[in-house]
Amino acid sequence: MSFVAITKVRYPHDIQDQIHAFGLKILPIARQQPGFIAIRFHESLDASETLMYWEWESVPDHEAFMVTPAWESLMAHAKPLFETEGVEFSSERYERLA
Repeated sequence: MSFVAITKVRYPHDIQDQIHAFGLKILPIARQQPGFIAIRFHESLDASETLMYWEWESVPDHEAFMVTPAWESLMAHAKPLFETEGVEFSSERYERLA
């Protein structure tokens, strides 16, 4: 079975484009990582929240990605965006059962 990380970002509407641009920067980096299966982005119907659904072969694959220099650099660059007033970030991890 695979492993899924679900990341939710809630944000003011005026920074929606910046949030989406950040998400698109993740794609080429994640695709190069061992154990990466897929990432899907879902936007809430009121456009104030984006859900990122990451699928990996295993928890260690995901954890290894989260400490790569490429990921750390991307997150350092995006830190001011995620510290914007009104931005809420959460992440949950699940084992895929079926």
